[in-house]
Parts: sequence; structure tokens; C-alpha cells
Amino acid sequence: MGHAKLTDSSHEAAYPDYLVQLSAKSKKRKSAVQNEPLLIDMSQPGSEKQLEDLVRMTPSVEMVDNYAEQYAELLLSQNAHLYRANSDVQIASVGKLLKEHYHARAPWKHGSWAYFPWSNQLVHILAKVDFEDLRTIRNRDLITREEQAIVYNFSAACFGMSVGSAGALALSISGMSRDIKLVDGAVISGSNLNRILTGVASVGLGKAHTIGQKIYEMNPYSHVYYHDKVTATNIESILTKDVPTNIVIDEIDDIEMKVRIRSEARKLKIPVLMATEIGDTIILDVERFDLEPDRNLFHGQVPGIERLLQESITDYREWTKHAVKIIDPSNMSIKMQKSLLKIGTNIVTHPQLGSTVMMTGGVLAFAVKNIALGNPIKSGRYVISLERQLLSDHQTREYRRAHKKHTKSINSAVNSM
Repeated sequence: MGHAKLTDSSHEAAYPDYLVQLSAKSKKRKSAVQNEPLLIDMSQPGSEKQLEDLVRMTPSVEMVDNYAEQYAELLLSQNAHLYRANSDVQIASVGKLLKEHYHARAPWKHGSWAYFPWSNQLVHILAKVDFEDLRTIRNRDLITREEQAIVYNFSAACFGMSVGSAGALALSISGMSRDIKLVDGAVISGSNLNRILTGVASVGLGKAHTIGQKIYEMNPYSHVYYHDKVTATNIESILTKDVPTNIVIDEIDDIEMKVRIRSEARKLKIPVLMATEIGDTIILDVERFDLEPDRNLFHGQVPGIERLLQESITDYREWTKHAVKIIDPSNMSIKMQKSLLKIGTNIVTHPQLGSTVMMTGGVLAFAVKNIALGNPIKSGRYVISLERQLLSDHQTREYRRAHKKHTKSINSAVNSM
């Protein structure tokens, strides 16, 4: 569920003194938190003074200096003969190469220092080229160096940070989309913890900023652009400003905005991906507006949906009718179909599983990678069902007959709304 913060109450009046003092200290630190790291490139003039000033201004900062270990692994990865050598040879060789690398300059003056204000950590990291080479070295040669440069610079706009958070994190961990736009104005709720990779301390914090911080921690040289909410008036600027958007990932529930996002992406000739998780099934929708600028939205399977550009959805029933038509109940398991009929009575919204959400991240990253590299991913709908693949009873004639009956019931119920 995506929503604003639900409470604005405080229990501080009932705190004992030691919790009052802790709360005041925590608030002071939280108010100073920024949503991007401070990078100090030690090769730049004035960097030593900047580092000293930072440390003096934040006396409680925690320092992590594992620069030597980072560079040592980079050396091993770049010298295959050393990677397979015994540990004594590795240590001796790496020590010699590190000494040559440092030369006459103190080790702390190499690379960059990244200060993460949300964790109050100051981390010594490799210079940009070396750092990004190190964290993607194990991609070789599934992704070649030439391909890595392409996918690193293939910018993405991710709308929705619930299921969409898996896609954004998968892009980052794979060394893709160094420039990424995160669009979500909702906060993390307790029920989000079943599908967003974060902890209970994040409840009440913004989804986009929480995921952005994780992206920066994986690669401080990333550029994350935050947008609280997508509206009819800001879609174009989200897609065109800061950096041009190369691909759109749509994971929001607002159907009117889904239509508007696609309409704008079509004008700008930007491909759109949408991964929908339904139970243990993933539906990947690929709309190659970059190759087919006249293509109908949602593959043309929801006739008349573009009227939502002029008319807003008025109630939940109308939203449900559109949502079911977009997803198509024939792609759902019987269990998922039954749950749809309970929304608003026994359950508050459609069920989602974190394990499936994590899989959507990999599916989206695969699609982004291949579109970026010009590989043949065509427009269309792709269904990846673990139930159909792995559960033998889902492959029987009896199950197919029951599934067809339930699908008919769902369509009948929706059409009667």
C-alpha cells in the first residue's frame, strides 16, 4: 500500500529522562540527513582541507578505510595468474603492486572519501573508474567491458518504489543505469516490509529516499534524482530534465498515471517496461515506443483506455475493471483469482509476495540490459509462471478446466461492476 505517513503523534511526554535525551540527539542527527553522499575526490585541489573540515564538523563520524583491500582485489582480478596463486604469493605480489600504486603519496590521499550522512559513515573508496571496474569485474564476460559502459550510461526512470524498488536495486547491483530517477511520494509502511529490502527502522520514511540511499551505498558515484509524485503536469520534466531518460519502468498502481506515463513516453520514443507480480507469477510487459512510436498503449488490449487522459477514474470499481483488463485473469493462479474477490471485504488490497517481487528485479534488469545493448527484445507480454513450470498439478487437464472456470467467473464479476 502506498500512502502518506499515517500518524503525527509523539509519546515523548511519557519518556524517562534518558529517552528524552536520546530522542533529542536522534532528531538533531536526522534533521541533518541528506539523501546523497558527499564525495571528496582526493585528486582535486583543496580536497585535503575539505576532508579535514568535514571530520571537524562531524566529530562522531565513523571512519571505514578498507581502500587497500578494495585495490588489492582489483589487482588480483586484473592479473589472472595471481588470482589462482597460493595466498603467500598473492599477499607478496599485492603488497609490491600496492606500494607501486601509492608511490610517494600517503595511502589516505588516494581515491575518494564518501560521507553517508544517514549512517554517519565516512568510507574510503577507489577512484571512480577503478571502483566501478572492481564492482562489475565479476560480470565479465557475461557483460563485456564495452557493454558495461553502455549499460552504465543507460538512464532509467523508475515509477513506484514498492515492487519498483526491486527493479531499481537490481539495476544498481548489476552496474546499470548510473543515472536513475526514483518517483514515489509514499512512505514505507509495516506491510511494505514483506517486499521492500529494508528494515523496521525505515517505517514512516520515504520509499524513494530509502532506496536511493541503498543505491548510493552500492555505488557512491551514482546519480539519483528524486521525485515525490508523478502528475499530469510534471511527467515530461521527469523524463527529460536532469538527464534524458533512456527507459521507463512503471510499477505504480494509479492507472490514470500509467496511461499518462505511456502517452508521454510514446511522444518521446522511450521504451516502457512493467513487471507485474501476481502470486508466484511475473508478467513482463514490454512496449517499444522507441521502435514503434504509433503503438497502442498496453498492447491495445484495453480499448478506449486513452480516454483517461481526459477523464479521471472516479471510484475503486472503475479502477478494478481497468486493472483486471490490463493484467488478464487468465494469467493468475486460481488462488490469486479467489483473493481478488475478497478485496475490500476480507483483505484490504491485492496480495503480494516478496520472493516474487525480488524475481521481478532480475527480470527487469535483464530486459533493460538487452534493450540497452540493442538485442532483440520485442514489444509484447511475457508470462513467467513458477506454478505452471514447477507444480505438476497445475499442468493437469483438471486444473486447466478449473482455472478456465474461475477465469470466466472473474471476468463476469468485473464486467458486472
